[in-house]
Amino acid sequence: MKSASTVTAGLIVLVWLILCPAGVFGQPERSPADDLLLEKIRVMEAQLEKLNKDLEALKTELAAKAPKAAPDAARKDEAPEPPVANEPPQDLPGVSLGNGIRLVPYGTVYFNAFANTSGTNNTDVPLWATANEEENLGMSLRQTRFGVRMEGARAGNAVVKGVVEADFYGGLPAVGVGENFGVVRLRVAKVRFEWEKAALSVGQDWIVFAPRNPTSLAAAAIPQFAASGNLWSRLPQVRAERKFAGGKYLIEGAVLAPTSGDFPSGPDSPFLLQPGAASRSLVPSFEGRAAYNGANWLGTGKPGSIAVSAHFGRTKVSGSDLASFGVAADWGFPIVNRVVLSGELFTGENLGGLQGGIFQGYNPDFVEPGSPEGDSGAPRGITTRGGWAQISFTPPVLKDRLSFHGSAGIDDPSDEDLFSASPRNWRTRNLSFAASVIYKPIPKLSIGGEFRRFETTYLITGRRTAGHFNLGAAYEF
Repeated sequence: MKSASTVTAGLIVLVWLILCPAGVFGQPERSPADDLLLEKIRVMEAQLEKLNKDLEALKTELAAKAPKAAPDAARKDEAPEPPVANEPPQDLPGVSLGNGIRLVPYGTVYFNAFANTSGTNNTDVPLWATANEEENLGMSLRQTRFGVRMEGARAGNAVVKGVVEADFYGGLPAVGVGENFGVVRLRVAKVRFEWEKAALSVGQDWIVFAPRNPTSLAAAAIPQFAASGNLWSRLPQVRAERKFAGGKYLIEGAVLAPTSGDFPSGPDSPFLLQPGAASRSLVPSFEGRAAYNGANWLGTGKPGSIAVSAHFGRTKVSGSDLASFGVAADWGFPIVNRVVLSGELFTGENLGGLQGGIFQGYNPDFVEPGSPEGDSGAPRGITTRGGWAQISFTPPVLKDRLSFHGSAGIDDPSDEDLFSASPRNWRTRNLSFAASVIYKPIPKLSIGGEFRRFETTYLITGRRTAGHFNLGAAYEF
């Protein structure tokens, strides 16, 4: 764009040529009329300069008043979202919808080769050991995910973001080679409105309660230590957020779809949704979280955070209303340079919908120890407690592309809640350990190996163990 001085000079030359062409080709004696014309030109130049300064001041004022997009809270297993701008870079992949709005596809291809030393409830992403002692191995790509983001939209003073994300972990077809035909599963589908200090989102997203997950290439479709101290779910919800002190403090609250961990459909009609115990209670779930975010944690120059959160819901079992509640603390911060500590602790009752209690929420026919024979029992929520912790180290070699991770998790339901009128082989404790290494030869490619050990104790059959070896690779696009 030409500068204001260039434009002004051009206008002066144009006026001179129109009003005084003779002055261009000759040098006649100046008359009073010439002096008057020059004075008018000087006045015009001064007015143009003033107009240019006023326009620059107005542009600066409007830019200062424009709302700034607040960054979305990042999840460990979600693709990072770049800042929204009114005019995205022209080299950004995607489809332009006009007015600065753009649809951007993204995804991650996961390849996992694995082996189990004994039986587990699931082979590629196991959660606990089972009585089956057969060794097995396999390969899978069904943790692969893909999605599309909407960027650059506005509604009034709010920046509007949207995302739809899916993977292939929605089950397996009942055919002979079905293990390689993973069914598409909805992960996230939401619209988010962001202001400078607040945000509102509607759709399916990660829960507010205990939202942190360990780092793992082997467990992406289901977070590492699920049913072993890591509560999690992705649920339909309406969620509000508010930041204070420049983002140093964050308050979140959400009303979510009720969940109890029951199977959503009958065996004869897998496509027809049926109400679970939480749905029959007619009460949604409520969750809240308060977090402190520090920019220079323990003097390391790196960010860290700690938070507390709570969950409340209800379930209705055989006519009885049971509360579902929990409190948790989560953290992630550097303890020294290049060493990061993250984790969660929780306690609560009837948390099967979040895979708490080793995926056991309530006892449908609880009886007191020593009850008379023939007692039919009554529903009772299972109290549980647990958590997980992970320590990560990035050595000062290979340009920070190498990282090591060691972690452990436990879920320990109360044995007193596991007495039943009918004999049940309840899972009474699930303890897990993991060690992994991840290397990034290029920014979008990660390769690594992980070993996980499960020690699962049952009420009747006792302790079972299993080891899981996993060689994984993930390529982001």
